[in-house]
Amino acid sequence: MNEVLNDARSTVGKSAQNSLKERNAIKGTVMAGSKGSFLNISQIIACVGQQNVQGARIKYGFKQRTLPHFAKDDLGMESRGFVQNSYLRGLSPAEFFFHAMGGREGLIDTAVKTSETGYIQRRLVKAMESVMARYDTTLRNSRGCVMQFLYGEDGMDAQRIERQKFDTYTMRERDFRETYLMDTSADNFGQLNYVTSQNEPVYYLDKGVVDIVRKDPEAPGKLQAEYEQLCRDRVELRSVLACRGSGSETDPNIYLPVNIDRLVWKAQRDFRVDLGQPTHVNPITVVEMVVTLCQEDLVVVRGDDPLSKEAQNNATLLFQMLLRSKLASKRVLKEYRLNEGALKWLRGEIISEFYKAIVHPGEMCGVMAAQSLGEPATQMTLNTFHNTGISAKNVTLGVPRLNEILNVSKKVKTPSLTIYLKEELAYDVEEANQLQIQLEYTTLVDITLKTEVGGYEDVGGLHVQGGCVVMWGRCRSL
Repeated sequence: MNEVLNDARSTVGKSAQNSLKERNAIKGTVMAGSKGSFLNISQIIACVGQQNVQGARIKYGFKQRTLPHFAKDDLGMESRGFVQNSYLRGLSPAEFFFHAMGGREGLIDTAVKTSETGYIQRRLVKAMESVMARYDTTLRNSRGCVMQFLYGEDGMDAQRIERQKFDTYTMRERDFRETYLMDTSADNFGQLNYVTSQNEPVYYLDKGVVDIVRKDPEAPGKLQAEYEQLCRDRVELRSVLACRGSGSETDPNIYLPVNIDRLVWKAQRDFRVDLGQPTHVNPITVVEMVVTLCQEDLVVVRGDDPLSKEAQNNATLLFQMLLRSKLASKRVLKEYRLNEGALKWLRGEIISEFYKAIVHPGEMCGVMAAQSLGEPATQMTLNTFHNTGISAKNVTLGVPRLNEILNVSKKVKTPSLTIYLKEELAYDVEEANQLQIQLEYTTLVDITLKTEVGGYEDVGGLHVQGGCVVMWGRCRSL
């Protein structure tokens, strides 16, 4: 019933919103995102909708009725709290009373929530107040117990990281080759795709440098290795993002230190790079610079033992991918046209910014984590859920769920179990449904037709004296 009535409100609301002109003041504030929602508009001019107390329609307060205004056993919408008037038309006395009942619950919720979330935050702060970043990259409490070997698994200060865009993530194969592959044997090596008015090729790489690279026997191997590494990076990046489930296809949600695009722009400006002139930098110099940066210069976890090496690789994996994609030799020379001075300055700035981004020893990470949980918890609405009629959504949420988790409750309000199917069953809906039926929670009550204690009775041809007799009904899943 709740679901049907909520649908009625939204349907009426939609037609009401469509009737409003674009210059309507309230519609303007909603569309701008500054205040209000389309629900507010539909309640003002169309229909206020169903009122709920404790997640259900208004219950009977008198015998077989909610208010004396209604006849007994009245099962109509109005008698159970559906307000069909809008705020503009005005509510009837019964509607006003039901609306006050729903509103009162919201006020109580707010008052209860304030104290509860405050207490949650206080407990979190007291539990973690001594957790601190130490000089050996670990997070420890006052007793020296290790909470985490590397802060956030990458050792970065959250204030120093920003959203980064991976160009390779959605790039088509043709564009990828065009952007990154440098083929020294090609006739157009070091040239752009267009010619001058005199029909001469336009170079982004100085002709002298082109000759040097072509004569270098090691150059083709190094440039090919760079391209193959970029291909491996793209595969790895896609698998990482698939596991995370973060970001959309077009906008992967990755936060890393050092905004390389901004540093490149600054280098171009400060070193007065002319984008119309070819660069004199050897592509092998760029390749070697990036390899040195990734393998030697940017160190978060020091040590030569296997565990330290693995931790270092995990901490800098995504940043290395970003560096290689942004500072690939062809991009640095063709897109950015950086000269040697700009390139050296860029390398120094990347190292400097990276080390600034590493979390400082003495950072009180515990208190910060507690505040990061406590602050959004104060914004949570307590028990106001509008997921009526959807059984999958009928779970404990918000502040009550947070309390359950932090108290490590033995008796959770809505216990649930997630079962992961084997590969062969994962995409077969029929098989999955069949399995769900077989696993369904079945008790004796579900499969018992009748139970009796004592007396004599024939059961299935057997003469039973005393004790308990159970007559089985049809079973659903056994």
